[in-house]
Amino acid sequence: MRMHTLNSANDLDAFFKPLHFLNRQPVYRKKPQTEALRPLVDISENNQAFFIHAELPGVKQSDVKITVDKNILSLAGKKASLFSKINSDSDLDCSKSHVEGDVSSEVENQVSEGLQAQVVEREYGQFTRSFTLPESVDAKNMKAKFSDGVLTIEIPKKEEEIQKSFEVEIN
Repeated sequence: MRMHTLNSANDLDAFFKPLHFLNRQPVYRKKPQTEALRPLVDISENNQAFFIHAELPGVKQSDVKITVDKNILSLAGKKASLFSKINSDSDLDCSKSHVEGDVSSEVENQVSEGLQAQVVEREYGQFTRSFTLPESVDAKNMKAKFSDGVLTIEIPKKEEEIQKSFEVEIN
């Protein structure tokens, strides 16, 4: 079995040939229409509460909404792409920035200079996750915290449902 390595300067030059890199078409990951953006979650509990930890990297807190209808908790939101903002315009106007919000000035400069996506692999779009809450929770007193791209929802249990330890007599 022969392994091919870049041995000569010519091989290395050919690998980084500018025309090859610059003449390629942008590549976008095509998702089947049935596949939706679905944040990953961890669900845990202790004696006092249930916890839902949802991974939401790149999502702004203002783009997340938590609702409870009867016993269904829904987590909804959107993850916007810098490139979707750029590509939503039919022609890229290089004289103004198409970036909104708290994007770094370096990216804003790249956009104003005509930044075009070459490869887009990360997922973007709308998402919704729903969870059926047990009857033992006090949904009106739930709390949510958003930190470092992780949404933590604390759902306290009803006081009468919190198990106290006791001994069972054997007859």
